[in-house]
Amino acid sequence: MSSLFQRRLLVGAMAALCVGVFVTDNIVSLQMISGRSMQPALNPDSNRLKRDVVLVDKAVRGSMASRLRRGDIVVFASPADPDRRLVKRIVGMPHDCVVPLRNPDSYVRVPQGQCWVEGDESFHSSDSNSFGPIPIALITGRAIAPVWPLSRFGARLNPLPEWKKSRVYVNGGFRLT
Repeated sequence: MSSLFQRRLLVGAMAALCVGVFVTDNIVSLQMISGRSMQPALNPDSNRLKRDVVLVDKAVRGSMASRLRRGDIVVFASPADPDRRLVKRIVGMPHDCVVPLRNPDSYVRVPQGQCWVEGDESFHSSDSNSFGPIPIALITGRAIAPVWPLSRFGARLNPLPEWKKSRVYVNGGFRLT
């Protein structure tokens, strides 16, 4: 091989690596889902050997956070352990009032810049019912669709369950239904 060919190959490989790192950090990435907290939307099979892998839209951070909506499934840094990533559904947005599962006689008003997140299978979930609203700045991406296993490739993610909607008062006023 000629020295010129090797140099071009090396430059091309380095450019591809840089583009790949940029894309996975800022545009899209893959996230493996572990645990039962998002069943049935994610990991619907209780078999621990089969885990969903989802495509994650990373363009929802910073000034793009306004694209987030109630019902979106998001990836975020755990408030208790910033090195751990959690996957939950947004139930309440800023200024909403949410009735917590553990205290149904009260409500929590979600502060500006924060959101209320819950797992779909609330009894197996560490979520805002445990740690309260989370800063939207902790959100690193929004799940778009499963890509693995292949039998679930591109499957539509379930919307916000009706029983969760009945616990949310939009902007502290009318009930979300």
